[in-house]
Amino acid sequence: MKNGFCWYELRTSRPDEARRFYSNVLGTPFVGELSLLPEAAATRGAPSHWLGHIDVPDLESSVQRLIAQRAERLGPPRTSAEGIPSTVLRDPFGAVVALTSRAGHPTHAELAWHELHTRDQERAIALYRGLFGWRPTEALQLSPEVGTYQQFTWREDMRSVGAACGTARLPHIHPHWLFYFAVDDLDRALTAVEAGGGLVANGTHVMPDGSRVAACEDPQRAAFGLRQLP
Repeated sequence: MKNGFCWYELRTSRPDEARRFYSNVLGTPFVGELSLLPEAAATRGAPSHWLGHIDVPDLESSVQRLIAQRAERLGPPRTSAEGIPSTVLRDPFGAVVALTSRAGHPTHAELAWHELHTRDQERAIALYRGLFGWRPTEALQLSPEVGTYQQFTWREDMRSVGAACGTARLPHIHPHWLFYFAVDDLDRALTAVEAGGGLVANGTHVMPDGSRVAACEDPQRAAFGLRQLP
């Protein structure tokens, strides 16, 4: 899983409440890492959010290559209590992502889906392919507004792990990565979202492979997705 997402961090203003909320929604212990929303980010008006970490073999080299493509470094490099370094950046098209080098350290299980909402889908796909070796897979036409839903993979077996779409061109959507968690019963999970003070955005949708998905927000307004396989 080199050069793919390997770690998922919820940066939130209320960690204890978030842990209870996601455990109730997913029906499992909390998935990922909880951290307090950085003061600098809160001062800039950033809401609570999920941050995906891409595993790279050489952190500083990868950071410099991304910056050379007009990405923006957001704050100084960080080192976790376990000695794991990471750097947070805004990619050239506005989505925030972290790079990390976790050699010798465990990683989270891959989430169900990774969805990039961007203003320039073709250039974004080319960027991540050129820097990290991600490969395009199937392309779907979802609607005139969304346009092409270009799936991609970083897996050796070529199974799609996510997709990029040009939805950030729409006035009510900003560039971001949306991470989907797998659930066995989507309806039960959505009931738990609303009971816990979260929001379900635009109902549920059936994907071409038969998966049912829904985009949601937690009570602190961090966006996430849920996906039930067919």
